[in-house]
Amino acid sequence: MVFEELKRRISLLQRGEVPARSLEHARTSEPAALSDLAYHFPEGAVCDTDRGPAFVCEAALADVYSGAPRLLDRYLAAFERVEAMACEEALPRFLAPLAAGGPDTTALIDTETAGLHGRPLFLIGLVRCRDGELTLTQYFARTYAEEAAILQRLAALLPELRLLISFNGKAFDWPFVRDRMTYHRLTCEPSFAHFDLLHPSRRRWRAELPNCKLQTLERYLCGRWRTGDIPSDRIPQCYHDYVREQDARLIAPIFHHNRLDLIAMTELFIALVEGEAPTPITPRRRTGARAKGAPDV
Repeated sequence: MVFEELKRRISLLQRGEVPARSLEHARTSEPAALSDLAYHFPEGAVCDTDRGPAFVCEAALADVYSGAPRLLDRYLAAFERVEAMACEEALPRFLAPLAAGGPDTTALIDTETAGLHGRPLFLIGLVRCRDGELTLTQYFARTYAEEAAILQRLAALLPELRLLISFNGKAFDWPFVRDRMTYHRLTCEPSFAHFDLLHPSRRRWRAELPNCKLQTLERYLCGRWRTGDIPSDRIPQCYHDYVREQDARLIAPIFHHNRLDLIAMTELFIALVEGEAPTPITPRRRTGARAKGAPDV
């Protein structure tokens, strides 16, 4: 009897469904509103796709990050600088892929997965310039079964892009996305150039910094030290727990982490184009919820 019940629960999870007991637990969490995605992400909505529903959270970056207006000006100026250098045939070789895109045809991407290759992908974060402002979009799979829906949303966007920017995305994010699209039999024929921030950052700053991890670059280039961020190695288990409990308090820190990564990547892209050198500082920790200069997202 116990064995049959276990088989039933495993079958439900494999189909992306949550056992009734888990749903009841989520409904009776105290306070109930805190377990709801809409409470944490009022800008989000459930959207239908040909592969089923998915949760899409989209907002102007200025609504979640106070430094967005200044960041937008520098972002647009970075593309103008790339275009000018390309016209003068003075664009450094390592920046050459950037000439393929412009502000309206470029996306920065960061993904969160439920483990290594073969495991589901559950969150796709994008920063794009739309209608003259930077927009942050996050596609989220509330269950394992919704992975196909968020991948289809991304696949529909790809033909509009001429440039994709990532951090270690050539080695991880994009191959992961491509493999999961293949698994779900989605068409994936990208025609964009792919610029990975990791290797140019190593080329430029590895002699001056302890390492070239994204958060290290963020600390030295932006003078910002994250506080309250979820460690990357805890993300898969937090998502599995969320699928089981359907409690948004488990997933909110992952959304926050994804947003911080995307903001740091945008600033890193600008710094590479501007040719700025890092300031050798060690930001001091402040007491309180956020360190000095940290994004208020």
